[in-house]
Amino acid sequence: MAAVDANYDSQLDQMIVATTNKFTVFKKLGDNITVLLQPVRPGSSLPASLIGLHGRNLFQALVALRLPADATKNVHLEVVLAARRLALQEFVNLHIHVYEQIMYIGIYKASEDATTLAFLNQLQALDAFAEKHLDLATKSVEERSRNSKFSASPRSIYGVY
Repeated sequence: MAAVDANYDSQLDQMIVATTNKFTVFKKLGDNITVLLQPVRPGSSLPASLIGLHGRNLFQALVALRLPADATKNVHLEVVLAARRLALQEFVNLHIHVYEQIMYIGIYKASEDATTLAFLNQLQALDAFAEKHLDLATKSVEERSRNSKFSASPRSIYGVY
């Protein structure tokens, strides 16, 4: 029994370390986007349809969001920040769900768990959505830089990838 407990403890420790590392990466992504917004952020340029929303409501609003073709870099970056923060929240919720399954049921098979698959699909959708708006923000900056002397993109300046 002691060998099983030691093996379980070791696997749980590895899972906790890996999870903590992923949280750190997600937090840095959000922080990098926030840094991009700080110099030009007198007030939030977040579209009104997203203000005050969280969880499933925010996800549905992000999916339904339609921005004008001439939306500024800041609007796109605010949307990216909202999507990344929601992804972080969903990532935490996914891990809570997995740990609950392990602790209360004792056996966990991710491939058979519809809730886990739904979390993963939502995280994938949020990541694609955020990347699309980050690209639009970069294009917005590049288009404006053609008309000015400054031509660096926000990705190269602040290391947001």
